[in-house]
Parts: sequence; structure tokens; C-alpha cells
Amino acid sequence: MIERLTVAAPLIALVLWVLYAVRRRSPLEPSILLLGTTALVGVFFPIGAALVKPLTWRHGAHLPNEVVLATQWQFLAFAAGVALIVARVRWRRVDSTPSRAPAPQDAQPSTALRDLVVSGGLVIGGGLLYALYVHKVGLGPLLDRHNFAEKYRVSSGLGALYFGLNLVIVGCLWAESSAFTGRMRRAFRAVAAAVLVWSFAFVAVRTYAVALFLGYLYIACRRSEFSLSRIRPWVVVVLLVGYVGVESYAMLRGAWRGSLVEAMQTLEREQRGLDRSLGQVIGGSELSHPFLTAMELREFEEAGALGGSSYVGALLGMLPLSLYPDRPPTPAQDFARRHYPALEARGGGTAFSIVGEAWWNFGSVLGPFAIGLLLAALLLHLERTADARPTGIIAHLLPYFVHMVLLVHRGSSVSVAKHLFSILMPIALLLSLAHILWRGLGHRPSPVVTFRDLRPALSLSRSAP
Repeated sequence: MIERLTVAAPLIALVLWVLYAVRRRSPLEPSILLLGTTALVGVFFPIGAALVKPLTWRHGAHLPNEVVLATQWQFLAFAAGVALIVARVRWRRVDSTPSRAPAPQDAQPSTALRDLVVSGGLVIGGGLLYALYVHKVGLGPLLDRHNFAEKYRVSSGLGALYFGLNLVIVGCLWAESSAFTGRMRRAFRAVAAAVLVWSFAFVAVRTYAVALFLGYLYIACRRSEFSLSRIRPWVVVVLLVGYVGVESYAMLRGAWRGSLVEAMQTLEREQRGLDRSLGQVIGGSELSHPFLTAMELREFEEAGALGGSSYVGALLGMLPLSLYPDRPPTPAQDFARRHYPALEARGGGTAFSIVGEAWWNFGSVLGPFAIGLLLAALLLHLERTADARPTGIIAHLLPYFVHMVLLVHRGSSVSVAKHLFSILMPIALLLSLAHILWRGLGHRPSPVVTFRDLRPALSLSRSAP
């Protein structure tokens, strides 16, 4: 316990110091959120497992203490790379006050047309794709709360259709961050509410609800200029209660048989003793799995063995199987096949780890530090671009990116690249449609609907503060 606290203490101290240095920024800025989640993932399992025996099916729960300590150092190195970039806002004395969203009367006609075409097109097009996905898969597997591996199996080859609901979420958040009238915003909010109900009450997929909640909260923080310095203890308490609720929901979902009362009775029979309940929370938490994966990679694989190939393969991984049937497996798939073949054969998988992937590609300490540095630099650049151009494409996409940052620790470079590609392609088509419509109305080409807004996302060159 003392050894784990010795490594966890500098990680926590580093994160707290940086957060204080950038206390004028919103707590949901992607770079700040990346730093905070790194601290949570890097501390939760090693400290929790030292207090309570974790109950999990993962191999990492039974590895020796030396592996736990070594993995903690990898997370500390990753956090140091992120902190070095995030703290630069303070060191360079950049104006860190986010720009307010434009008032409806200040919106340019071309901007309003662009936002209407993009948000409406994403909601309608994404909804049609997802409806086709539901038709092909059937309600039976979708509404099954117990066999999640079966959901993944029947969804094989239907990725483009399955992603339709994510496009609906992007469209709702795009509309919320636009200068629409109250009536139009309420229409998109009604769609978002329907997605929320569907994700919780029917398909039991929390990711959709998390994306919507964080996206709307991010927009609210920017409009009110809510910053880290305004966070009060009660806010922290609410967040902790919310996390406990999420974990409780996961346990309830696993025990759901019949009615809600029967599910509660099942939990009461199965959860015998506080230690067992806490052990299941620590072993099965979303915060634990990325750390467990990083531990297992360190124990069973060789540091630097990939030599950066997984990041190069992220480009090929964006191609659909119909175009590239022989594409190599992603590092997450390769990891599952090597260490959890029975689970992978049933269509399941394990949460991966960006820290573990960095270690697997570029070696110990230096690999996680470099990837943390590059990822934070990209996120900070996007934030500054959104501040400089509050009506631009990047400013409209950041609300959705927030949930991607929250989940990035349990993913890989391939999954992130595929996700971004699936979002940007339909948006690019809708931007082109908006441009054609604007020209068709007899107006000159407007710079608001060109692809100049996408250039900052493809470059790390310095933008105006």
C-alpha cells in the first residue's frame, strides 16, 4: 500500500498543481479532461485493490505488486506529458477565457444555413441509418440486457449503420451550439431526449447517454464561462454520487431479470457482504480495465515491440472490411485473441489502453510521455481554434469530442481514428451541400461553408489566441 501511494502521490500532486494553474479554464475542456481522467485511471485500481480484494475475470488482478508499480509509472509519465502541454496556457499567459456563443441576431445567414443543413442532415441521415440497423439486427438481440457479446456478433459488418445513432448525437450537439431560435433548439433537444431514453431504458448502452450529457454540459459551461475556480465542494460530491450511480446501474443491469423489484432481490441475494460488493466495483469498474490492460501488456508483451506500427495501422483500420477484407487486426483485437481467446471467439473483447499501447509501441516511460505530449498538444490546439472562431467547425465538434476524451483511455489509436473518420466524412458532405445551396440562392461563395475550418484540425501549427 505504501509503495503504491508513493507513486500515486506525485501523480495527484502534478494534476492538482496544473489544474490550479489553469483554473480560469472550463473543467470540460478536452485537454483538462484528459489530464483528470489520467489521474483517475492511474490511481483508482492500484489504491482500491490495495484496500479491497478486486473481483474480476481479468488476469491483471492476480499479477504481483511489482507489475502494479511499474504500470503506475507509465501513467505518471503519460500524465507528465499531458501536464507539460496543459500548463503552457499558464506559462505563456495566454488569455484563457472562452468565447461566448454568438447571439441569434448576430449569426450570418450563411452560418445559419450551414448549421441547419449539417445538424438536420446528421439527425435525419443518422436516424435512417440506425433504423436500418435495427431492422437488420432485430429487436431481440438489441433489447437483451445479458448477452452483450451477441449484440456485437450480430452487428458485425454493420458498423456504418450502427454508427448512425452517434451521428444523431453529433447533430443534436451541433444544433445546441448554433445560434438557432428557441423553438428549433427544443426540437433537437426532443430528439436528444428520445436517444437518452432509448439508450438507458431499452438497449442499456451508457455511451450514448454520456455523450449527450457531457456535450450539453460542455456547451453550458462555455456559455456561462464556468471555470475550474468556480467549482465548489458540493459539485465534487454530486460527481461522486453520479459515479456511484453509474456503477450501481452497471451492477443492476447485470442482475436484471424481469421487473425492477426482482432485479433488486437478485442483487440482495448475490451481494453477500460489503467487501464482496466493493471488490466487484473495483474489479469491474470502467476506471480499472484500462489499468488492467496496461498491466497485462507489461507482463505478457515486450516493450516497444510494435515500433509504432499500430499508429500507422490506424489509417488502414479506417477502411471497411468490404474494401479491405485482409486488413490486420487492431492492437485491441490482437490483445484479446492472445490473452482472452474464448471471449474473442464469442464476439466479445476487453477495454484497451492508450497508455499500454504507447508502451507497446515505443517502450517504457518515453512512449507514454511522448503520446501524452502529442495528444494534449492536439487537443489544446483545437481548444484555442474554437476560442478564436466560436462559429467555426471545430467549435461545433468539440462538444462531441468531450466524451471521446473521457473514453480515450479505454480505446486505441485505431478506434479513435475510425470514430473521427466516421464523423468527419458525413459532415464534409453536408458542408458541401450547404455550399451548393448557398450558391443556388444566388449568393457568392461564403468562407463559412468552405473547408478552411477543417485545416486547424489537421495541423499543430500555432493559431492566434
